[in-house]
Amino acid sequence: MTPSPGLPSRRALLAGAACAGLATAARAAASGFGPLGKPSWSADSLQATAAAKGLLYGCEVPFHRFDATPAYRQAVARECGILVCGTEMKMEEVLPSPGRTDFARGDAILRFARANGQRMRGHTLVWHAALPPWVAPLLGRASPVQAEDFMRRWIETLAGHYRGQIVAWDVVNEILGNEADPDRGGGLRDSPWLAAMGPGYVDRAFRILHETDPAAAGTWNEDAVEQGAPWMEAKRTKVLRQLEAMRSRGVPIRRFGLQSHLTSTVPIDQGQLRRFLHEIGQMGLGIAVTELDIDDRAFPSDVPTRDRMVADFARRYLDVVLAEPALLDVLTWDIYDPDTWLNDHVYRKRPDGLPQRALPLDAQFRRKPLWHAMQACFRAAPDHTAAREKLRRG
Repeated sequence: MTPSPGLPSRRALLAGAACAGLATAARAAASGFGPLGKPSWSADSLQATAAAKGLLYGCEVPFHRFDATPAYRQAVARECGILVCGTEMKMEEVLPSPGRTDFARGDAILRFARANGQRMRGHTLVWHAALPPWVAPLLGRASPVQAEDFMRRWIETLAGHYRGQIVAWDVVNEILGNEADPDRGGGLRDSPWLAAMGPGYVDRAFRILHETDPAAAGTWNEDAVEQGAPWMEAKRTKVLRQLEAMRSRGVPIRRFGLQSHLTSTVPIDQGQLRRFLHEIGQMGLGIAVTELDIDDRAFPSDVPTRDRMVADFARRYLDVVLAEPALLDVLTWDIYDPDTWLNDHVYRKRPDGLPQRALPLDAQFRRKPLWHAMQACFRAAPDHTAAREKLRRG
């Protein structure tokens, strides 16, 4: 097939990355990450407590902090059994221009994880955001066949580079629109992928990943499906319909990811959440909490009071999700308060201007009430180790 003008050829896309792409080169690249080392987490860590129930605990690792702060690396090694990159495996970083690939930062985090006995999630293959500036125009002028060829080459490049090293990939991310968005093919969000390929782009992405790295668990990662707002309940209904349809078509999806950017302005409806998780589990899918943090803007400025309310809010959520046998992983979106994205988001900033206290460790890397609440929830959770191991094996 001849690409459209401006659509890079397979040779151009992979140029400059001798270890990127298809099977033989990918396997050679993977060997450079080394064997899985001895676990470095402490006996009283969140990971050690979670592991007693067949769970993995971990966090997102931003390279700027990872690279510059030894105390941060020590905290991540001490607490976590699984890591995920924030931006370092997204297209905007890996494929900044046609013919140029950059895996350096993702590789560095993966080497750290393997040296410390930690697993690694991949985030994210197909998303409407985090695209380099040249990609949306390219998709806009591509035919559906050309767009699919580009998707295939991209997934083969990224997932192929890390083949055998990533336990689960967020194959698609935030694919559903929210309450104000028009319905496009079962509620799919408007995106360059949908415009170029139609609703079938979701299925194709999962099939391409499965062909590229069959051992990696293909995951649909979605936001705003955890809390008690009516529009979130409507979104949960759309998720279940989409999952049922995907399963009926034989799409190789193995997990559903709950981002869990919880906001203190919306309650947790435990009954609705429990039913939603149970229905996903009954489909034979694993579930992961992929990006947990607590937006505390509705809570008082007083730090002890606020920390207690954040911990109580998280406990109300975790008591439900940890009881679900299909739950496999719990990852917070970073682990260290000063780095939370909530402080920089226009709709998430606290009205009093104070920094959010959204994560388990404070600015001095001390364990906060949220950390202790999470550990208590892990300890109190039912032991579904056998069911979880079966789901992990696929």
